[in-house]
Amino acid sequence: MKALKTSTKRQSLIECLVLIAVAVVLRVLHIGKTDLGGDESFSLYMALQGVPDIVRMLCQGDNPPLWELLLHFWVKVFGISEVAIRSLSLIFSVLTVVPIYLLGERHLQRFAGIAATLCYCFSTFSIYLAHECRVYSLIGFCTASSVLLFISAIHKPKPFRFILLTIVNLMLMYGHYLSVWIIVMEFLVALSVRSIRKKIWKPYVLHAAALILLFTPMFPVLFRRFMDSGISGTWIAKTTSPEALYDFLWRMCNAPITTVLAIAILVATLIKLTINIVKKEYAFGNTSILALIWIVPLLVSFFLSYLTGFFLDRYFYFLFPVFYLSIAAHCLYLFQKRKLVGTSLMALFAVAMAFSCSPDSSTKRFSGWHSEIKPIVNQLVDEKENQNALVVLPEYFDKQFAYYLDENHEIFRTQSQPTNYYVFREYLNRRGYYYDYDYQSADLNAYSKVVFPYHKAMPINGLMDFLGQAGFHCEMKWEEEPFAICYATR
Repeated sequence: MKALKTSTKRQSLIECLVLIAVAVVLRVLHIGKTDLGGDESFSLYMALQGVPDIVRMLCQGDNPPLWELLLHFWVKVFGISEVAIRSLSLIFSVLTVVPIYLLGERHLQRFAGIAATLCYCFSTFSIYLAHECRVYSLIGFCTASSVLLFISAIHKPKPFRFILLTIVNLMLMYGHYLSVWIIVMEFLVALSVRSIRKKIWKPYVLHAAALILLFTPMFPVLFRRFMDSGISGTWIAKTTSPEALYDFLWRMCNAPITTVLAIAILVATLIKLTINIVKKEYAFGNTSILALIWIVPLLVSFFLSYLTGFFLDRYFYFLFPVFYLSIAAHCLYLFQKRKLVGTSLMALFAVAMAFSCSPDSSTKRFSGWHSEIKPIVNQLVDEKENQNALVVLPEYFDKQFAYYLDENHEIFRTQSQPTNYYVFREYLNRRGYYYDYDYQSADLNAYSKVVFPYHKAMPINGLMDFLGQAGFHCEMKWEEEPFAICYATR
């Protein structure tokens, strides 16, 4: 499908600025309402290390270092409050408006760009991740920019577009391992579609070679992580039902009614596409590229997740911008001869997204779990100081707990080099708090009560049996999703 240029540069600029304003308002409203999450505290802790330590430590695990490197310099200027560290995510979330709008406006149709961007602006999950100090908003921005540059380079293969595409795709690779899907799909399109291959193969080969060369240090890490995840599994449960795929679409569409509408559009598109292929009336174009870039990674990853658990909504957030563009393109494809109907269908979907949007992320229970941490900290401190309670903390809760234990965030502000993973244990032990792996060293006779918080999906193994043998009776007295606090008394 060829783009239908119907707007002047001034109109495009005004429309883009209005859409940016909409995104800003929706994302600024509740940015500081939720407490710092576990993954956020990890990113903050890593960002406070030196640059060599950030690279060294993160290149050994599940997270490439780009986000923490950016955050490292950000917090030096703006501090480490919840709003300050989340503002970087918010900026990238808002900036994503630009490539979505430009891709739709230039390569689909003016109103397709507006509709797709509005869908993104009103995406509850996009707003949620704009309120989380993690890499996902950056990856969403890079994905939208990559697809924009890729399609633009197909139509006009100018050198500067391939240079920018190399930079953006390199950011994807150093930002999140799963976002390599975008690069793989672009490569497959460039390789397998003859008309595209003939047009861009020379600059694209240089682009691919540059990516391989610049990402060479990370290939052993990437291979090891994929092998470890495939053989040993991950902390995420394996997929057991097709419902997981519907739930993911629900994340994209805010609500069940919008999800059903999206599925209806996709099914109708598949039916029409099949008919056109049979009649030999099908032409590969921008709509096809957009569809392949999000559908293939989603379906392949979904089926692989039956073998090993990794199918988590935020891990595949990078598909969201392309999904909204694809829905707009499908509306145009379904009604090629009735443009007003196609435009109306796009508008209907965008309006449904707007009415189903919930910009207050504190009310959401997504995989990131924006939880109320300060009340838990206050409760535990009160039990320890006023009830002579032994407080046992799960290790994954240490950084969140330490962040709110002191209003000045002392332990985060006084990080020393090099990285020391025991620093939080030492800090909390000095204040009389035990970790879940050293509670047996505590003198239970010195305490009248034992109190321990835990994530409901990750209880502290062995602790209840240990306390039972010591004559303690456990009872859960405080509960707030996804955490609970158990109280044990003799």
